[in-house]
Amino acid sequence: MTDSRPSPAPSLRPPLWLLGLLFLLCGAVLAWRIPPLLKSIEERERLGPDAFITNGFQLSDSLRSDPTLVRFGAPEEVIPIDTPPIWDVNKVDDLATNFRTRFLIPSSEVIGVFIDGKPRAYPLRILQWHEVINDTLGEVPICVIYHPLSETSTVFQRPLVAPQEPLVFGSSGLLVDCCLLIHDRLGIGRRREESLWSPTDGEAISGPRIGEPLQLVPFLLTSWKIWKEKHPDTEVVGMVESHRRYYKKEPYSPYRLMDRPRYPYQPQPPEGSRANLSRVIVTRQSSLWVAQVSRSAIAELPVDSTPFPHVVTAWFAVHARQLEQQ
Repeated sequence: MTDSRPSPAPSLRPPLWLLGLLFLLCGAVLAWRIPPLLKSIEERERLGPDAFITNGFQLSDSLRSDPTLVRFGAPEEVIPIDTPPIWDVNKVDDLATNFRTRFLIPSSEVIGVFIDGKPRAYPLRILQWHEVINDTLGEVPICVIYHPLSETSTVFQRPLVAPQEPLVFGSSGLLVDCCLLIHDRLGIGRRREESLWSPTDGEAISGPRIGEPLQLVPFLLTSWKIWKEKHPDTEVVGMVESHRRYYKKEPYSPYRLMDRPRYPYQPQPPEGSRANLSRVIVTRQSSLWVAQVSRSAIAELPVDSTPFPHVVTAWFAVHARQLEQQ
């Protein structure tokens, strides 16, 4: 006789290993998301209910009402460099002999500064991760800026907050017209006393120092090869150990290829005039900003030219910030 009993229905319960895997995944997601959430709650309690708009800064009426004002993160998320490590050319050349340790290649872009007989190169591959470097060169306190989203590069002398005490700057976590706003870092609990500065505009646009211009310092945005030929004894800002693993990455290459600014800006340049992210040299002459289209992709000046105070920024930023009309 054959067994006519029906076969047992298959169990719909997932195996224990799958439940365990889902539990681990949920735990990993919570571990990833809870710290930022707690940080956001702490920021809101410390900086006020509009912290997600202002980051706790005292905004001018015009800045607060600007439709292109964007908070992309907390000020601490992009870590500036204070008193950077300084290398000589020999160390850079030694690293270049090994592909795995290679730091700069001839085409690497650098911001070159020459003050009181001392040349120093600030590689963009480092600046793109920090955006702000507070340094002293030839006893002159300077700040070196590179903002990848707006292709803004500039160097200025850091104002004094007290005798022999220059301000230190950092990224504010705020953008206007997709351009970086930096802040003078006065210390814990003093956020509302700090000013917001636009390196693109060359002045403070909010806070106690509103309207104060930045004292621009001559620099050269060029290749490592050209700068080293011009200044064979140059110093170089080296890698910060905490960020060493990032410096070989190029996170902004797709952004540049798309040629589409990531955040709002207005007004826009004339359609078809130039690529949005093409670099432009902007100089201040008799209090007038003059836009001058660069003659190469690196916006480099002739090797035998004398660097002068200026700002390099993107074509879209010149129109959005109306630099050619100031």
